[in-house]
Amino acid sequence: MIRTQTRLQYANGYLDLGMTKEAAKELDSIDQADRGSTETLSMRVRLFLESKKWFRMELTAKELAEREPENPFGWVNWAYALRERNRIKDARSVAEAGLEFVPDNAVLWFNHACYCSLLGDVEAASEYLDKAISIDKRFEAESVSDTDLDNLWKWIHSQDSKSEA
Repeated sequence: MIRTQTRLQYANGYLDLGMTKEAAKELDSIDQADRGSTETLSMRVRLFLESKKWFRMELTAKELAEREPENPFGWVNWAYALRERNRIKDARSVAEAGLEFVPDNAVLWFNHACYCSLLGDVEAASEYLDKAISIDKRFEAESVSDTDLDNLWKWIHSQDSKSEA
């Protein structure tokens, strides 16, 4: 019998290679007693992300967030799955809830900014983006090319135009 950790390593390797069917087979072969472990569920979230199975990703990431609220992985992926299902308001709510538990997580702040921008709440998006950048400067460069922030950038440019007039 192959140990769970070995199967998880195999699944991870397959996912690195884009081989989602093989990764799923490895995860399905994990001993029943370990299928609900945090490590197995986290790998399933990654599988669902790679295979764009948003509903399954949502449910699994939600379980992780509820089980380990101080771990940002569940919150980030739960909100992202909702966003991919076009449930932006729900994604924003999940990001907000996650920030109650992990207030220093730059990814959650950045994603929260994206959800606010998509919803047209550009002032909040600006505030949350600033917070993400203050935690992790790499988000400054990333924000320029993220289309979820288009509404924010349009608003900022319109503010610049007003101040120049």
